Amino acid sequence: MAVAAQPQIAIDERVVESPELEAALEAREVAKAAAGEARAALKAAHDKAVGLIGELELGEAPVRVGRFRLTVRKVEARSVAFDTEPTTRLTITPDREGEF
Repeated sequence: MAVAAQPQIAIDERVVESPELEAALEAREVAKAAAGEARAALKAAHDKAVGLIGELELGEAPVRVGRFRLTVRKVEARSVAFDTEPTTRLTITPDREGEF
């Protein structure tokens, strides 16, 4: 008797068959990957711009570079504290081959 391979799930999990939800989660993963690539590109561009700005040794007077206005402002140290309200947290993790 042949046994079909089934992805292992934890004891406390249950399987929900919902093609609509599964498609939405797959679309979310694609968008998440695209957002990650966009964030990485933004960080690289930002780091390069900040490095070039750092070479200017700006004072407190504004500087114009093309359509951009650069200003440097000192921010004093401060102590910050805050309270949070109770909430729930949803974690969505994809089942990558061999991970679960």
